[in-house]
Amino acid sequence: MSVASSNSIIRELSEVWRRCGVNSGDTVLLHSDVKHVLMHYNYFNQPNDIKKEKVLSVDDVLDSFFLALGGNGTLIVPLFNFEFAKGAPFNINTTPSQMGVLTEAARKRGNYIRTLNPIYSFAIFGKNKQYFQSIKLETALGVDSVFSRLMELDGKIAVLGLSDKNCMTFYHHIEEIHQVDYRIPKQFTAPYFDSQNRMSKITISLYVRDLDNGISTLLDPVADLMWKKNLYSGDKFNEDMGLRVISANKMYSFISHLIKQNKTKGFLYEIK
Repeated sequence: MSVASSNSIIRELSEVWRRCGVNSGDTVLLHSDVKHVLMHYNYFNQPNDIKKEKVLSVDDVLDSFFLALGGNGTLIVPLFNFEFAKGAPFNINTTPSQMGVLTEAARKRGNYIRTLNPIYSFAIFGKNKQYFQSIKLETALGVDSVFSRLMELDGKIAVLGLSDKNCMTFYHHIEEIHQVDYRIPKQFTAPYFDSQNRMSKITISLYVRDLDNGISTLLDPVADLMWKKNLYSGDKFNEDMGLRVISANKMYSFISHLIKQNKTKGFLYEIK
């Protein structure tokens, strides 16, 4: 397929994302699994009597989000890598993302700020990227994290092709802010290479599930509640293109209310 045709699909996808709630000028944190989108355009959307060929790439999908956001938008992409928690070195210049092929394509794209935490780092593209520059290395999910600054900018969270349980780290930010009793602080130490490739050994703290007491994360039941309250817009998981969007501030308020009302068990977590 021609470049022009590829560009037309990028424009088409950008309109889908806008229908779902990603608007020009927004600040958006994107969690993604692009498998369904790629299959739709590279297989299901082609006539049976022609040779199957790839007409849409992962980079094209990434470009469709940049197009939807426009020149005044900001895209935040998680580059999480959990090997540091197992003692493996983290290098801010080279450590890959473990959050899917779109996030790794974003990491290789350049022209972004990568936040410093060795487990929960993010690539920040666009107009507001400098606003995230000063977040401290030790900050992962709590106060003055990417999540708190996303709310300060009245940002949104977009989820493509994933259930809440498999991506929505923002829940854990809210849980840490409220110091819920089913999660506990835990420290992790490993080598860290900064942007100048200088190595030091650092220790960070995360607010994690209390595994000794059998805590298991749920999240999908509370996602259903948020749909019922019309907090999500767009497509449900496994429907149409599968992108749903929610205001970070509205989600924070809704989940905070559940925590204050002691209604999190069976929605955010269970005990096994």
